Formats: sequence, structure tokens, C-alpha cells
Amino acid sequence: MGQELPQKNLTESDYSLWSKMSGEQLSDKGNWTSYRLSYENSIDTTFLVHTSTQQKITFPNVLAGNFIKEESFAFQREDNLVLFNLKTGKEIVMPKVTHYGLSVDGTYLVTLENQNTLVVRKNGEIVNSIEAVSTYAFNYQNTSLVYATLDGSKSTIGLLRFNGALKPKILSTIEGKVEELFKWQVSANSFAFYAINDGEISLNYYDLGAEKLHILKSIASNFINNSRILPSYNAELSVSRDGQKVFFGITPTLSKDTIIVKEDVEIWHAQDQFIYRSRKLKEENSHPNYLAVWYPKNGLVRQLSTESQSWIALNGTQDYALVADVKQYEPQYEWIAPMDYYLMSLPTGKKVFFLEAFSGYNTHLSFSPDGRYISYYKHGNWWSYTIATQKHVNLTKGLNVVWDNYVNDPGTELHLWGQAGWTKGDGFLLCYDYNDIWKISPDGVQRIRLTKGKEIQLQFRIHETAISNVQEFNYAKTPISVYDLTQDILLESVDLVSGAKGYYSLSTNQEPKVLVMEEASITNLSKAKEKDAYIYMKQRFDQPPALFFKNGKSSKVVFQSNSQHYRYQWGTSEMIYYKDSKGNFIKGALFYPASYEKGKTYPLVVSIYENLSQKVHAYVNPSLHNGVGFNVSNFTTNGYAVLLPDIVYESGNPGKSAKDCVTAAVNQVIAMGVADAAKIGLMGQSFGGYETNIIITQTDLFAAAISGCGVANIVESYFSFSLNGNTMEAWRYENQQLRMGFPFYDNQGAYYSNSPLHNASKITTPLLTWAGKLDTAVSPRQSETLYAALRRLKKEHVMLVYENDGHIFTSPKNQVDLTHKMFDWFGYYLKDEPKAKWMKADVED
Repeated sequence: MGQELPQKNLTESDYSLWSKMSGEQLSDKGNWTSYRLSYENSIDTTFLVHTSTQQKITFPNVLAGNFIKEESFAFQREDNLVLFNLKTGKEIVMPKVTHYGLSVDGTYLVTLENQNTLVVRKNGEIVNSIEAVSTYAFNYQNTSLVYATLDGSKSTIGLLRFNGALKPKILSTIEGKVEELFKWQVSANSFAFYAINDGEISLNYYDLGAEKLHILKSIASNFINNSRILPSYNAELSVSRDGQKVFFGITPTLSKDTIIVKEDVEIWHAQDQFIYRSRKLKEENSHPNYLAVWYPKNGLVRQLSTESQSWIALNGTQDYALVADVKQYEPQYEWIAPMDYYLMSLPTGKKVFFLEAFSGYNTHLSFSPDGRYISYYKHGNWWSYTIATQKHVNLTKGLNVVWDNYVNDPGTELHLWGQAGWTKGDGFLLCYDYNDIWKISPDGVQRIRLTKGKEIQLQFRIHETAISNVQEFNYAKTPISVYDLTQDILLESVDLVSGAKGYYSLSTNQEPKVLVMEEASITNLSKAKEKDAYIYMKQRFDQPPALFFKNGKSSKVVFQSNSQHYRYQWGTSEMIYYKDSKGNFIKGALFYPASYEKGKTYPLVVSIYENLSQKVHAYVNPSLHNGVGFNVSNFTTNGYAVLLPDIVYESGNPGKSAKDCVTAAVNQVIAMGVADAAKIGLMGQSFGGYETNIIITQTDLFAAAISGCGVANIVESYFSFSLNGNTMEAWRYENQQLRMGFPFYDNQGAYYSNSPLHNASKITTPLLTWAGKLDTAVSPRQSETLYAALRRLKKEHVMLVYENDGHIFTSPKNQVDLTHKMFDWFGYYLKDEPKAKWMKADVED
């Protein structure tokens, strides 16, 4: 009995034993942690574990919950809210609770019960109850909440402050019903809301300091001509940081006799800015939405975005806005068009020119939190613009640092390594190069590298928990993240050679210190609010995810998921290294088959899609439910080696690049003595499907291939329209993933040489293709086109077309079928298994 039991072969009947862990939380002082296990049979269970005693508490069919201090755990069970006392183990059940929240210190629990009763509890005891509540909202600090009650056609607005008295304060009574949620000012000194009465929408602003309600209606004399208030996601209601302004949505007033005439003929002009379908869709939008601002205290109302300048973003103090015309440079062939930007003063409406033909990507500019600067990326450098002086400064000139992907990945869209944000007081801009974090003063005088990742082949990034304050919505989703570098901040780290992931801590004027970093994937780190304690997830390909608790320098396992894993034979993984024909140093993730024996060769499955080596330490549950049919663990436990190689691209030649890198990676695995050179399969989905299609026109290295939802005719695809009909697909080729980097007519030969269809006669590899009829990313016609070519050429080919599924399969039935058919295909060609019936043509029956 004391002997170790032999490991078993994994079969499909065992797959249901596996679960996924998620929803990890840590209580304020780190005494308790929670996590959730989910199974494919839809069983979900939440667990609590005491981090010292290892006491475990189980809650079946509970999706999530929240710790209330160190005293209780709150969770929803069906339509009930349950408070579980962590000390006594007793439950308090509150029926028919639809929403709940906690005050800032966790003292008060607020629930909405029976659809419209707001109940406040302290230590499980009801201390207040308010009937007929139509809506409510906590402020950002969770120190107060505002609510509305409805009585007939009137709403009463009330305030609850979470202090000793906890007595509701009635603020105002208005005609109509409060619509949507209240929107608080960041410092909780005021709030805004919409109300509707007899079909008319009013905008309301309440000043808590002055105890005064301001109301704006579309019929007001100071309102914008020929417009009316209209709530909209694109012009979300918000109160400015200073509490002096309210931002809201408007729409032009439509004439009652406006008639939209249906045309019998579509007229498509080649010189139109937008193609007919996109333009027609816009014309048929009867309620276009724009952003406006209201100054409640002086009555000023101003429209900010317009039909001609519909793009808008607010600066840090929300006193200025950048506006731009999104259609100015149309027609063009980038995913997001460049624009001319103008800086507008909100109080005066005056505009000054800012940037010409600048990128439309929101990651290419940002605003300083205190509103003095705008940073932007242009011509390979970061720049700053001082709003008061209208002065532009090149911040990174002469540093000899690369801030984007252009050198290593030409032909595709420009990706920046990123801007993390700003330090407090507009002190420094925080930017990333490939490895490190820099802080740069807005005058460009101080340029300091905070980390030394380049020297040790690490990549550092600031963890989102380091953001030090609430960030207001600025409409274009351009980031305004603020960090306090006087405090310790958490960094994420990646070993760029081995693929290991972990965390560091960065303190003022010090080198980053390791919190946890191992030859594994360490993720999901979370810190206790009131103690220097952490939880994190650790996994390797051959080690299922485990939840760890770290207190000081010591770490221990709180829970090991999928412990049954160790009863089965499993593969291992490692990073391999190889060079393409240009001498580029490239990585790939190699996964060894279960029960691997050195000196023995195995069938190898190569799965491709740009860069996948970062998955080297990812644990993958075996499963038949795979959105693209592929599952690393399925293959390794069935006797295959698996390779996920990275690809370095040459502009204008994506097909040759893919073939060059993938074959170099495969040859490396062959040279390692792992792969049987005669039993190698290639597969990919989407762009990986295209790469599979084109690679097998250039080499007979592969004994079989599988391509899912892949482009076959890039010339036809280039001249086609997206399946929503609104844009031409040319941008994907000239400035994005296909990496041609130039128009078709500038070099037709390059397009033809990189088109699988036009080189299909060279294919000798048996090919399986699959597609979903509902695919809106890559038309199923692409698979049909390649099928037609290979049919005419009398090649070995089977096409699968699935009903009621799209680019990635969501139907469990289709997922299982595709997974099985992939194994059938590779089983026949790579393992000499009998040919499945579906693989046989009718002449073979």
C-alpha cells in the first residue's frame, strides 16, 4: 500500500474530472481566501479556505461572493443573498435580493429586496429600510449612496451617509421618474441624473454643498438650438472632477414631416468617403448622438462633438477637449484612420490646431491627470504638448530606444510598447520600451529608466493595482492612469527567454525586488488590503494551477486544483530556440508526449498563429469542447509531441516568412531527436489557417495539415467587403495582420505569390479544412474556393462546413465533432490508424 501507484493512460472518459479555477479573492487581513471551481457539466462550487488553519468551507452552485471584513462571506444563492459568518458558521438568508453592496469599511450591507425595497444592515441587523426605490448608486468611495423613490408621477431623491446616525436625508422631489443610475462626482460633492416626465427627458444636477437642485430641459432658452437631451452610451452622463460641469448626450430635433425615401437603385461612387452601405446606415440613423456640456451654476450649455467632428476626448481637468473628424482622410486603408486634431476650450468653445494627420489609435496619446499636458507618439518618439503655451516637446529624442514594433514586425499596424500613464501632479510620463519602464518629465529634461529588464532579459509592466485613484470617463477611452511612485507599486514580469511569469515590487529609488518568480506561469496575484499578504496562481504545463498564499517571505499551497492529474501519464514542456534564414533568434514552445522516452521519435503536431511560445507554461485541461478543435493536452496524452513556434515576418511576404520560421522550428525538433520526420502535421485557425494554407504550397515537409477558417484567395479577399458590408478588407493586407504593406496594384506579383489559391497546384500535403457557415470574420467562401481548386487538381482534401457556428465554435456538439475529426485526420496520416468513414470519398465505399 505504501508503493506509488503506476500512472494511467488518459482517455476521453476521464476528461470530465477536470475543472477550472477562477474568482480568487483574499480577505482584508489575509485570513481567508476564496476560489471557484467550474466543470464542463455546469457544476460550479465556491470554496473558502482559512490561510492559517487550512479549514475549508464548500458552497455548491455558488458562482461568486465577497468577504465582509474578516467576519462574513456574502454570496447569491438563486434569488437569495446569504451571509455566512466566518466565526460561527451560521447563515443569514435574505430572500429576493437582486443587488447588494458594502460601505467602504464593510460595516454596512445594502441590499435591494423584492425589486424595490432598499435595506441597510449592520452586523446582520436591519438598521434602515426604504420602500418604492426605483434606482440607487453608491459614490466612488462607498461612503454614501443616493436613491430615488417613486410615488405616482413624482420621485423623491434621498441621501444615505454611512455614519453613526444613518438617517436618510430627503434632498428634493421632482416630477417624473429617475432614468438610469445616478452619476456621482469623484469627490462625492454632487451628482447628476436623468428624469423623464410625460415623454420629456430632463437633466438634473444636485449640489450637496449648496443643497440645491439644478434642472436643464431641452425647451430651456439657454439650450442648444434644434437639439434635445438623449441619453446614450456614446455620450455617457458624467460629472466633471471639479463638480462644475455635467457632460450629457444630445440629438438633433427631427422634423415631424421628415421622410426617409427607400431607393430602388444603390449608387456607389468610387470617390465616396465611405462606401454606400456604411453611408446609408448612417443616413438611416434617426437619432445621431453628440456630447454636450452644461455648467449648472451659470447656465452655460455647449455642444462639444458634432457631425463633422464626432471624435472627442477630454483632458485631465476636463476644461479642454480634443475633437477630430473621423472621416477626414477617407477613403483610406488602415483599421483606424488618421485625423486632424483641434484643442477646444470648453468655456469659450474656441479651437486651436493641435496635430495634423495623426493616428486615430487611442493608445497613441494621453492626457496628464492635472490637465496641463497632452502626450502623444509620433515619428518614433514620445512628445508632450503644454496646453497653456501650445508648445510641443520631443521627450525621447536621442535616447536610442525603440518604443514600438515597427523594426521587428514591419508591414502590420503600428503597436506601441505602451504608455502606462502619469505620476501624481503631472510630474512624469511613464512609458514602456520592449523590456523596461521609463519615467520622463514633460519638459524632457529627466529621462530615467526605472527597471533594468534588458540586462536580464525580463520584461516589466506596471500591474493595474498600482493605479492610485479613480479615473474619469473621457469618451475616447484614451487612458488617464495615475501612479504614486512614493509608494511601493506592483510590477508584472516575463522572462523573455524561458517564458516564466511572475511579480516584482518597485520602491522609490530602488531596484525592483522579486515577490515571486519561478520557472512557471505565476498570475492572478492579489494583495490583502490591510496586510502585506498575497495570493497568486502558479502553473506549469505538467503542473495544474495551484493557489498559493504568501505571507512575508514564506509561501504555501492553499489549494491544488485537479489533483487527479498526477494519476495520469502527462507530457512536459520546454522552450526551444532556432533561427530563420535571416539569422533571427526565435522561440517556440515544445510539448513532449506523455511517457516520453529519450531516443524515440514521435509524431509531431505543429500549431501556428503568429507568436504562441508564451503558452509554454500554460496548463491545459483535456477536453472535447474546444472552440477551434485543438487542445495541447489532448494530443500529448495521445502520444503526440506538439510544437507552438513563433514567426518573424517580412513585410510583403507573410507566406515565405511563415514557411521559413515554421520549417526552421520543425527541423530543430527533428534534430533534437523528438519528431519523426515522416510524421509531422501542421494546423492553424483564422490567420493561422491562412498560414497553414500557404506553407503547404511551399514545402512537402508535412504529412498532413488542417486549416480552419483560413483565407485561401488573398486577392479576392483584398477586394471584398467585410461581412457587415461597411468596409473593404484591403486594410488587413496593406496595414495589418496579412503584412503586405502596400496596395495590390503596387506589386501584384507579391499578392499572387502569397495567395494559397494561386499556388494550390504545388500542394502535395493532404489537407482538411473546416469553417462555420455563420463566420463573420473570414467568409466560408474562402474555404469553398480552396476546395474547388483542390477538387479540380484532384488533390487529397476534405472540407467540413458546420451549420449554426462562426469563426470560433460555441456549439458543444460541433466542438466535440471537430475535435474528433482532427484526431481522425492526424491519426490516419501520422499514426497509421485506419481511415475514418467520413474521410472516405464515395468512390472508396
